[in-house]
Amino acid sequence: MVAVAAFWILAASAVAGALGVVVARNVFYAAIGLVVSLIAVAGLYVTLDADFLAVAQFMIYVGGIAILIVFAVMMTAQLRRGSQTNRLWPGGLAIAGLLYLSLVSGIMQTDWETSSGAIPTSPMVASAADEGVRLPDVLFSTYLLPFELAGVVLLVATIGALVIARDDSAPSL
Repeated sequence: MVAVAAFWILAASAVAGALGVVVARNVFYAAIGLVVSLIAVAGLYVTLDADFLAVAQFMIYVGGIAILIVFAVMMTAQLRRGSQTNRLWPGGLAIAGLLYLSLVSGIMQTDWETSSGAIPTSPMVASAADEGVRLPDVLFSTYLLPFELAGVVLLVATIGALVIARDDSAPSL
């Protein structure tokens, strides 16, 4: 019962944070909404017994990317001005509505099988006691090169953001 309540509270927090990203006029508040949403998703992974994914979500997205976005927002001069109105807003709303309708249609048309009371676990996020393929084992063996390349891409993006945001009028050391 507590797990179900925690799931719904975290799900509501994730949706509220995502709505905060979309609705916020100030870019800084939108970044804070993103952090809230990503933390809630990490909590959802905990409620689903996917501990590795929860830690990875928290460390990579909340600890890295979201904080990088907050720093980038704080380093720009656009913070005071906020979001400008955009003429593409109605088209974006129409596309979001179509995506929502397609997701609801897919959910309603899927034949969801119910179990006899046992909670099935995915082999990719199974606990150490279970048999099967575990995500950390696959990630650090079969997919080690793409994993490391993703880290290099993030490093290059961070260096690029620092070069772009650098103040050219400041004296160099």
